[in-house]
Amino acid sequence: MSLKLQEQLQEALIELKQSQVREAKLAEENRAILDAISSITVASDKQQIFTELKKVLSLYINFSDFLVLSKPSKNEHAYHTLLASSSCFQNLAWQDQSRFKRALSGESIILYEPNNAQEFSHLVGNTDYDINSALITGAQGTITDSIIVLLGEEVGQFTLESRDTLSRFRPLLERALIDIERTEQLQQLVDIKTRQLKSAQVRAEQANQAKSRFLAMMSHELRTPLSAVLGYVDVLLADSKCDHQIEILEKMESSAELLLVLINDILELSRIESGEFRIKCQWVNLKNELEFMLEHFYALSDAKGLKLNVNLDIEAHHSVWVDPARILQIVFNLLGNAIKFTHAGHVSLNAEVTSQELIIEVEDTGIGIEPSRIETVFNQFKQADDSITRRYGGSGLGLTISKHLVTLMNGSIRVESEKGKGSRFKIKLPVSVKSGHELTQPRLSKSHGTRPLSVLVVEDTETNQMVLKILLERLGHKVAIVNDGKKSVKYIKENMGAVDLIFMDVSMPVMDGLTATKEIRKFCRHTPIIALTAHAMEQDKQACLNSGMNAFVSKPIRGKEIQRSIESVLGRS
Repeated sequence: MSLKLQEQLQEALIELKQSQVREAKLAEENRAILDAISSITVASDKQQIFTELKKVLSLYINFSDFLVLSKPSKNEHAYHTLLASSSCFQNLAWQDQSRFKRALSGESIILYEPNNAQEFSHLVGNTDYDINSALITGAQGTITDSIIVLLGEEVGQFTLESRDTLSRFRPLLERALIDIERTEQLQQLVDIKTRQLKSAQVRAEQANQAKSRFLAMMSHELRTPLSAVLGYVDVLLADSKCDHQIEILEKMESSAELLLVLINDILELSRIESGEFRIKCQWVNLKNELEFMLEHFYALSDAKGLKLNVNLDIEAHHSVWVDPARILQIVFNLLGNAIKFTHAGHVSLNAEVTSQELIIEVEDTGIGIEPSRIETVFNQFKQADDSITRRYGGSGLGLTISKHLVTLMNGSIRVESEKGKGSRFKIKLPVSVKSGHELTQPRLSKSHGTRPLSVLVVEDTETNQMVLKILLERLGHKVAIVNDGKKSVKYIKENMGAVDLIFMDVSMPVMDGLTATKEIRKFCRHTPIIALTAHAMEQDKQACLNSGMNAFVSKPIRGKEIQRSIESVLGRS
């Protein structure tokens, strides 16, 4: 083999070895890039991305300090230090000069005399750091631009290989920045939506609290006069000797009881919305109950020039196991709607009781319902026509409540209607029936279940004072009356041991009943105190019990409730 050929072979071997070294180095860098991808893709923010990048680059590039400069937005004219390994570079502004623009376009640039470059001129004399070489590149995100700066203390510290290594990492970095910015944008949108939802929730809760306060206030205002009405009805029924007067009073009582049911439903609107009603069945003469209620609708239909046809196919001597108040409420809603939406013709009520079923039908010759609207008539706050609310009024709750009640009583309700010709509602409810005379509730009479008591009534409304006095005296008790909580505390102190029972109103001037009860309990722990209040929500009852009261009676005041409450706190003796 000639010498020349040997030399060529030797050179080829050297180049092969160098190529193998470069390939090994590239393979190592590729592995590093893959490791970097793994680290960077799990980063949660830009700081973490650049921190991971710094760790990887330090394995292949010799640099003294690592900087990341960033613009908050692409419209900004200066960069700010986002990340710096040395504190002397923090809180600095960097002007957007030509080399930074080139770096953003994809170049990796070596600066052999960085102190003479415009991009680094503001550092001269401002730091103790001796910058003798720099290597820069850029990465464009969707929102921000970033410049990566590697600094060296030695002249010529960065080589072309260093530049090429940094260039290989650049696409990875740019992709990671774009991904993280999109994630941050989505997170910002989520945060905004979350704040909006929380704000909406707060407003909804405030509105709900305002609604509850309003309903509680209205309940109190409505129950207070109704308490006197029902109380006096109890008294007059006990005294009346004339059958005609008893019939009138029973009709008054039936109407007042129905009004009380409606007040309770308004107060418990949240229960209406969730369909949670309590059904309280009892044996009643349903025919009598319906006839009492119909007096109101006869007058209403006459006033509109309508004929009200009623057919109650119910045996007078039969008792039906139902919740009478809820049955009356359903009929009240259906008849009320029928008369409201009928301008001419008739309204009919048919009720039939079989051995196992109560069937109620209400038919009218009114405005009717369009076929497309029939499915929505039982929806909450909906009426068959949007214009109906303005023309006829109403909350749109009547049919919704009726459907809830029918469903709770395991029944069914359906409607047939034709626009302009009228509607027909039919209800079927399972019931039990037994023959015999109506099981009437005993009227208020002198109690033989408890001994005569000395009772203190604490009540600020004069009519309620009179009703309570009459009811309690009829039960055989001795009654003293004071009209505010402060006077009751004084009275109990002056008559310790002489008072057997206290009826305490909750809402009073000077001192309310809860405060008065707490004061009394400081020196008198055993005398029973029964709350009297027109606030009838569960939290009101709990507040009374927490203050030291023993029982709770909601207004309107009824004789049987008064008697029952006394027996509950004293027992039958």
